[in-house]
Amino acid sequence: MTKKIVFLFFISIMCLGNAQTNQKVSIDELVSDYIKELQNQKIDTMCIYKSYCVGSIMTYDEPLIGTKETCIDYLTNEPVYVFCKEDGKTFLTKINYCWKFSKIEILKDDLWNLYFSHKVLIDIEEIKPFEYRPPTIDGKKIIRYISDVDHSCHKNFEILINNKKIEKDFDFYKLEEKNNSGININYQHNINLKSKLVIDILEKTTSEAEKNNTFKKIKSR
Repeated sequence: MTKKIVFLFFISIMCLGNAQTNQKVSIDELVSDYIKELQNQKIDTMCIYKSYCVGSIMTYDEPLIGTKETCIDYLTNEPVYVFCKEDGKTFLTKINYCWKFSKIEILKDDLWNLYFSHKVLIDIEEIKPFEYRPPTIDGKKIIRYISDVDHSCHKNFEILINNKKIEKDFDFYKLEEKNNSGININYQHNINLKSKLVIDILEKTTSEAEKNNTFKKIKSR
């Protein structure tokens, strides 16, 4: 038992020693600083994309010790992605505590094509809650119930254009078709939102960039 405790303590020390995490600032502060940097360059069209889960355990598929590339931030925080439009081109970068990454060009401009084609609608769209009707009892009036959970996965985006911001947060519990409570009567509404298509594009673009190891580290923070 003693040997196990000592071994676990040793791993903890090694992990902390290799971590390049700067906890003096929050991830939101890093994103805010980067947005200001873009604005100082007269870039006024941006999209911030976040994907995270509440009440879940993150796993890590690389060795936690023995490498200077290990970033403990991967175990505690999901990265934030920032898209921007510059000189008619779309660029993407990744933000986390450990490294500063270069911008990469996104050749397919699906994000902005979709957004500007449906801007008026996307700006006012509402993501409705998981709502269900219980079985009717003796012909009495049908009542609707709203179901919610405190542990779920979220994907959200903020679009900034000329300092005007719109934000959409998709709690994936609201996108479930049914659960033990009943059938979600807002399911079709939620999955057919144009802003849900925006989320799909953002997720596909960032996932492919991660899979292809496209993000290049400039320097550690």
